Amino acid sequence: MIYNSRNFLLMRMFIFFLVACFIPTTNSMAIGPDFGKIKEAIKDNRTENKKEIKGKIKSKIQEIVSGMPDETLALQSTEKVELVTIHEAVKIAQQTAKEHAEALIDQEFHKNGKLLQVPATFPTISQAINAAQSGDTILVAAGTYYEQLVMKDGVKLVSDSSDNGDELVSVKNALIQLPRRTLRTIIDGIKTTPSKHGMIDFNPGVTNKTIVDGFTVRNLPHQDHHTPGHAHGLNIRGASPIIMNCYIKDMGSTGIGSHVVFNDQESPIENRDFRYANIKSSASAIIYNNIITGSLGLGIGCNHFSSPTILGNDVFNNNDSELGAKPSPGMGNKHGSHATIIGNIVHDNPGGGILCQIGKNQGKHPIDRTAHPTIIKNVVYDNGPDRPGISSKGAGSVNRPVIIQGNYVYNAGATGIALSSGATGIIENNYVSKPKEPGIAINASIALKLNYNQVTKLDGNPGIIIIDGGVVHEMIGNRVDPDEDAPPYLIDGDSTIKKIN
Repeated sequence: MIYNSRNFLLMRMFIFFLVACFIPTTNSMAIGPDFGKIKEAIKDNRTENKKEIKGKIKSKIQEIVSGMPDETLALQSTEKVELVTIHEAVKIAQQTAKEHAEALIDQEFHKNGKLLQVPATFPTISQAINAAQSGDTILVAAGTYYEQLVMKDGVKLVSDSSDNGDELVSVKNALIQLPRRTLRTIIDGIKTTPSKHGMIDFNPGVTNKTIVDGFTVRNLPHQDHHTPGHAHGLNIRGASPIIMNCYIKDMGSTGIGSHVVFNDQESPIENRDFRYANIKSSASAIIYNNIITGSLGLGIGCNHFSSPTILGNDVFNNNDSELGAKPSPGMGNKHGSHATIIGNIVHDNPGGGILCQIGKNQGKHPIDRTAHPTIIKNVVYDNGPDRPGISSKGAGSVNRPVIIQGNYVYNAGATGIALSSGATGIIENNYVSKPKEPGIAINASIALKLNYNQVTKLDGNPGIIIIDGGVVHEMIGNRVDPDEDAPPYLIDGDSTIKKIN
């Protein structure tokens, strides 16, 4: 867990006092002598009145944790949180994503091009792509195609909508629906072997006039996405295509991966220049209304200055724990990426929901801009305990903050929303319900704005905490439903809330 400071561990003792006497004491020395004494006292008094135990722990916490300053507390709302169900939140997210997508997707460009049909005219999709020109449409009949594709700029690849193909149908465990044509038109990698190629590659220079619409894409061979040279299910390398209405499942790597291409891309990684000025081809895909599940990696990964717009996707049950490391989140952003993430549904991923981090240094010149995604109106629920529902670990800056606004986070396996390890961000108008740890945490990080958030159903956790030297520049209008076992707000002595003049 990221909240392993002495202060936070003492708070956890208070919050979970009912079970504290069963916690092993082997790590007491690493945590601090006061914590060890508290645990020993509890261990020696298993039959002591629970109220007395609670009082002792609370007293010890109050020695090191200060309350919220009165002037800040006066700026928070005392109204109860307005409850929002997951179903209601999903409807809001989908509508928001749809509105953004309609403004971004060009429906006119391919109307005057040729129509190439598979398999009626071309036996394979690859043959049709090779024959197509910019502005052409490739229409693919229902069936299973055992191919790996390389898209060409300006070509639209779409599944056949005859026989009610545009009728929306449900997909198991997903909250969004897809056109019927998506489920009956399949690109399958079961017969391929691991390589640098994904099931669909979008090579450098491909623009948003390139569209893939309505396919099930599955079974990229298993590989370790942590090692250089791996592929993603859909490889977006220095490209900006539109990917929509697809069912991306059971990939042996990250489902959709995006990064720019550098001028010295063919150089060994240790000799490459990863600075922003060395970008040759940008990566600004539009990824709309897809289901991504069963990936041996992230559902969607944004690396190396990529700037995709990710709208209305359902990302769930992606799990790479068999690779031996902590499982990856449903969506990830690192190495200077600045994705716009709006109206997605991210759930049931063991490695957490939506994560932003710095990423390890690479090359002779390290990346010189921090990752700083914009994360708006997403629904994030039932993800695993390894990471918060939405978080930034070290990413963001004063000039390029991570923006977390208007999201709905339910049943987070850890904290609901968090900034940690030197992150800088804006957290506003979010809704957090029933987290396993505090609702919102600013841990050794900077919140430029921490305003108008709602936190409820805390089950013994504090609502908003500011710890380990955290700094909040503006904190207004937050609502936290009170919990009898924990205060709504906590700030330690090392942290600061700036006064508003």
